[in-house]
Amino acid sequence: MSTEVVDQLRQLLASGSKISLEHVDQRRFRTGSWTSTGQIQASSEREAIAAVEGHLGEYQGEYVRLIGIDPKAKRRVLETIIQRP
Repeated sequence: MSTEVVDQLRQLLASGSKISLEHVDQRRFRTGSWTSTGQIQASSEREAIAAVEGHLGEYQGEYVRLIGIDPKAKRRVLETIIQRP
């Protein structure tokens, strides 16, 4: 996992944002049909990084997008692709 993604995870955790991932294969990427992996429940930076790395391995060969959600406003504050096939 790149240092940029680790920095983004740190910022999300520091701001109290919820972290989630979405994945999609190449065919569905063209139509924008992303599938959520659910919210990552992590109390520490190490747990969050381990969870994200686990999902990246599980969805190898697919696009994976990191999502940051502001729990108060209930809106996305970050949406970035962190893995490409």
